[in-house]
Amino acid sequence: MGGIGRVLSTSLGRWNRGRAACVGTQLVLGAGSIVTGSGASGSDEGLDQQHRASSSSSSSSTRAQGEEAGSAPSGVTNRSTGGVETGFDSAGIPTGAFLKELHERQHQLALRLEPGSVAILPAAGAMHVPGTQIPLPYRQEASFRYLTGIEASDIIAAIEASPTGQKATYRLFVPEKNVEREVWEGKTISAREGCDIYGADETQTLSYFPAYLARVVKQNRPVVINSKMWRGHRFSKLFTGSGGAVSVSDRRGYVKLRDELEKAVHHLRWRKSESELMLLRRSASITSQAFVKCMQKSHAYVGENDIASLFEYECKTSGAQRMPYPQVVASGNNACTIHYSQNNAIANDGDLLLMDAGCDYNGYVSDVTRTWPVNGKFTGPQREVYELVLEAHQRCIEQCVVGSTLKQIHRLSVELLSQAVSKLGIVDADARNIILQGFYRPYYPHSIGHWLGMDTHDVHHISSTQPLEPGVVMTIEPGLYLPRHMHNIPPHYRGIGIRLEDDVVVHATGPEVLSAESPLVPEHVEKLMDASVTG
Repeated sequence: MGGIGRVLSTSLGRWNRGRAACVGTQLVLGAGSIVTGSGASGSDEGLDQQHRASSSSSSSSTRAQGEEAGSAPSGVTNRSTGGVETGFDSAGIPTGAFLKELHERQHQLALRLEPGSVAILPAAGAMHVPGTQIPLPYRQEASFRYLTGIEASDIIAAIEASPTGQKATYRLFVPEKNVEREVWEGKTISAREGCDIYGADETQTLSYFPAYLARVVKQNRPVVINSKMWRGHRFSKLFTGSGGAVSVSDRRGYVKLRDELEKAVHHLRWRKSESELMLLRRSASITSQAFVKCMQKSHAYVGENDIASLFEYECKTSGAQRMPYPQVVASGNNACTIHYSQNNAIANDGDLLLMDAGCDYNGYVSDVTRTWPVNGKFTGPQREVYELVLEAHQRCIEQCVVGSTLKQIHRLSVELLSQAVSKLGIVDADARNIILQGFYRPYYPHSIGHWLGMDTHDVHHISSTQPLEPGVVMTIEPGLYLPRHMHNIPPHYRGIGIRLEDDVVVHATGPEVLSAESPLVPEHVEKLMDASVTG
C-alpha cells in the first residue's frame, strides 16, 4: 500500500458526486454522540494526538517487535504449524507475505467501491452462555477476517478508497486498555499493535470512532456497510434505516448509506488465492483422515455420538480449531433426514451410517459426506443404491471445469438420479417424465452443492449461474433418500439414505478433489473396514 495518503482531504467537493448518487438507508449521528479525548476537536491532528500509531516499520521489524513483546494479544492465535501455511509465525504474528495479501485484498475492495467511498465493518461480537458472562468459543465474521486477518472482537475496520479509487487506506479502531478486563479475557490488540502487527495505516481507540464517522460524513463520502454486521453493536445507533440529518458540530447534513459491502467482498472471496487453497487442502485432509478413523472404528451397535465425538477429537488433535457446523451422524433410516442432528441412536447390525462433517482450519472449512456399512459389508440393495449415487457423484465432479456453472452441474445430477429412481423401480416412469413432473424431489430434495471457503455455505451473493473460474471451490454432494414410511419404495430399499460429498477446486487443467483421502469406491470402503477388524 505504498504511497497511500495518511491524512484525509477536508475538501467537500471531491465527494459531492458520490453523495448525489447514494440511495438507501441513511447514516445518522445524533447531537452529542461525538466522543472526543484530550485535544480531539474533530481535525486529523486532534483525533490522532494520542491514538495514532505509525506504520512505517518494515515487516521484519514488525515481527521482531512482536516476538520481543513475549506474547501475542488475544485474537492472535498461536498456530503450531506456523509459517507459510497459515500466514502466522510460531509466535502468532502475521508474516510479511500474509500482510501483503491482506493489503492486496483491501486494494481490490477499494477498486470495487465508488472512488472516495469508505467501507466500515465491525468484528463479530463475543458470545456468552445464555444468562451468564461465560464466553463461548469465538469465531470471527468471515469477511472481517478476510480483510484484516484479525480474530478478536470489539474492533472496527475502515477501508477508505482514494478519490481516484486506485488506493486504499486501512484504519483500525481498537478497545481502550482495560487492565481488569485483560485479567479475565487476555491482552487485547493495542493501537500500536494494530499498525505494527496487522499493518493498519492508522489505529485509534474505539472512543474516537464517532468523531471519525462524523468527519467522513462532513466530507460527503459514500459510506458502504453490511447492515447485518452492525446488528446489536454498541455503535449501531449511528446507523439508521429512517430518514434524518447528521449532526456534525453546528452544521446539519446527511450522507446515504450503501448496504453493498457483503456483495462486494463475496465477489473477492469467490476465487481463492494459492495461500487460501493451501488452507482448504489442509482442512479437507484433516477431515478426510478423520473419516478414515471413524470408518475403522465403526461396528454393529456403535453409537452415533461415539462416531461424532471421535471425528471431532481426530480433527482437533490434527490442528483444526473448531467444527464449522454440527456433525450429521445418521444411522439407518435417520440418514433420510438431511440435517439430522440428534446423533443419539445406536447403529444396528446391517445399517448404513451417513456422516456429513467438516473442520475449520485457521478460518477455512471443509464439508465432506461419506456413507458406509457399520459392519463393514454392503448388502445387495445398499450397494445398488450406493453405486448409482457414486456414478452421479463422479460424473458431476468431471463437470467442475472452467466455463461450466453450478446450475448446469445440478441439472446433470437431477438427470442421473432420475434415471436411478426409475431403474430401481421407485418411480414408475422414465427419467424424462420424472424430471418434468418433479417426481425425483422426494428422493433428492437438495442442490448438488454450494460454494465453500471461509464459511460452509460460502459467498451466497454469487449466483449458481456464474460461469466457473480457476480458484473457485465448491462441494459436490448427490444423494438418494428412501425413507421407511414411503410405501411406494420397494421394501428392500426402504430405510436407505446415501449421500457422497467432496470438496472440489476448479483449475484451468480440470477439477481437484481436496477430500480424496477418504475412500468412496465400495470395494475400498469394505477393504479399509475389513483391515481394521483383522488388524
